[in-house]
Amino acid sequence: MSELEGTTLGPYTIIRLLGRGGMARVYLAHDAAQEREVAIKVVHADNEEYLERFWREISAIEQLEHEHILPAYDYGTEEHWHYLVMPHIEGGTLRQLIKQGPLRPAHVGEILYQLADALQFAHDRGIIHRDIKPSNILMRDDHYSYLADFGLAKSLENSHEMTLTQSGTLLGTPEYMAPDLAEGPATASSDIYAMGVVLYQMLTGRLPFTAETPIAVYWKQLRERPHPPSHLKPDLSPAIDHVVMRALAKHPAQRYQSPRELADEFQIALISPEMLLSADDDDLYEEENYTSGELDDPSARLENGDAPVQVAEHSSHHTPYTTRERLVLPDNPMLAPTTVTKTRDDRRTPFLGTNAPSGEQFSGDSAIRAVRTNTTRTAQQKRLEHARKRRNRVLAIILIGLLLTVVLPMAFIYYIFVTHQGGTHTPGTNEIATPSVARTSQTSSLDISATATAAPIATVTSATPLLNTSLASNDSGNWSEGAGRCVFTNGGYHVLVQQTDYLQPCPLRNTSFSDGALQVDSTLLSGNNAGILVRVQGEQFYDFEISSQGTYFFRRHDVGLGASYVYLLQPTSSAAIKVGQSNTLLVIAHGATFKFYINGSFVAETRDSFYSSGQIALVTGTLTPQHTGEGIFNNFKLYKL
Repeated sequence: MSELEGTTLGPYTIIRLLGRGGMARVYLAHDAAQEREVAIKVVHADNEEYLERFWREISAIEQLEHEHILPAYDYGTEEHWHYLVMPHIEGGTLRQLIKQGPLRPAHVGEILYQLADALQFAHDRGIIHRDIKPSNILMRDDHYSYLADFGLAKSLENSHEMTLTQSGTLLGTPEYMAPDLAEGPATASSDIYAMGVVLYQMLTGRLPFTAETPIAVYWKQLRERPHPPSHLKPDLSPAIDHVVMRALAKHPAQRYQSPRELADEFQIALISPEMLLSADDDDLYEEENYTSGELDDPSARLENGDAPVQVAEHSSHHTPYTTRERLVLPDNPMLAPTTVTKTRDDRRTPFLGTNAPSGEQFSGDSAIRAVRTNTTRTAQQKRLEHARKRRNRVLAIILIGLLLTVVLPMAFIYYIFVTHQGGTHTPGTNEIATPSVARTSQTSSLDISATATAAPIATVTSATPLLNTSLASNDSGNWSEGAGRCVFTNGGYHVLVQQTDYLQPCPLRNTSFSDGALQVDSTLLSGNNAGILVRVQGEQFYDFEISSQGTYFFRRHDVGLGASYVYLLQPTSSAAIKVGQSNTLLVIAHGATFKFYINGSFVAETRDSFYSSGQIALVTGTLTPQHTGEGIFNNFKLYKL
């Protein structure tokens, strides 16, 4: 089809060949009508078998309008050519990015969240992809991905076509094909398996299985267990191994049940690793059952014949795993020193909550002490001990744009805090309603006129929340959910703690916080403290909480410092706090300046310039002797200043 260069198809002038695959070619073309460059996929009319796939792709794309699914601009037929017009994505493919070397886990989490969100969107509409692999994932840049090539996509209702045909032909790419495809049609679970293979590649730069022929590769998919990613990259945590190995489970019932669950649990692995290390792992992998497979073969391919990228020498043993992978907090944060010390608590800690943002290790408040006993060591206990010795890898959190700017910050404060008085109130031009948690009968009073920093302020009446949710449900999918820890029920977002000296974070997905205003109603039903983490990047974050004793504090945690904090605001009693009731917390961050309001009253201001952006999480914490805690959050608002 090189003869197409310089010719036109409809309003599109073919410039040059970009790539080829199957019976199709993709060209760079100029769109005269829109004055832009586009990618145009072309198939000749003689390729009847491939034409079915071509039109199937068009049909699927028409149903899937999503920010991380490559859209179609146009399609048509001219003479013997059928064509599909798409955006020209200059960043290449994920395959090309992986060829440069394994990605950082935080970077992996960022891409995985985007792809899982796109795949979840397709599955929710009854469409399975059936050909997920790095070459079908386009990168606008290193941090923004598109799921593409729905040519093998099928409706779940009509997915009876076998992937392994009666003639022995494999429909799909064997390196990414789930074992269950040998016995039945493609399902959502087989897409999740393929996503697990892509996850493995992003982390290690290698495929879990390779061989000389497609059938030999697929035989390995059926019969062999892959090495965990840490076999190739010893600095990867056991929790990351857990997530990958579960995604690659031979039986669909053992895999994640949705793409979103896979992405959420990978974030937990980055944030609270030990939460994922349970006895159930033994069914997913045991080192004595691994086959040496292609990992000992220097010719192992990346994908379809590519040479492998260079990775660290693999080892069958994990490297030491320090306390930097977990965050140990003081027994009583109210008594903690005001400056960071290098001394670490030598007690080991379990991990933070279930669902948490992407990015580096994020560990939080209200410490985590795990009491280890000297009982007979089971195989699982040995593996946990092994895990605790692993080397830490500092991970970075997902950063997906949400920058907030301000011309008149105090004017905006005025807009936020003027509230309703009495039971029923409609916000006026200078007010914004802040309903309280349903469990209380009081409404939050946010009268800015009483604040210590009040000054002549212009009103801003046009501002609207960038994100505004009652937190009664997770219909938008913005918040992480995990059974028994981050739960939407009874009209609120419940953050539950299941052990003593522990902080449970429940993060906002795919949202980065830098400058702006964040407001939420918090009710501490049990436990010791609850509040907000902002600018979270792994173990580094800012923490604003109120306690069951009627105090508030604000502190910073830095990477690798265990129980040590920088207390930017010491625990301070405040009459603004309604102990045992709903409290409206508001944090305003602008550069290095932080302002804090509780129930409309200004309580403090401080400055710190260490961290400029990161994730948001809602948290509940416990201290000894409390063994459980529960905080309820409602009416979350994120404002653009």
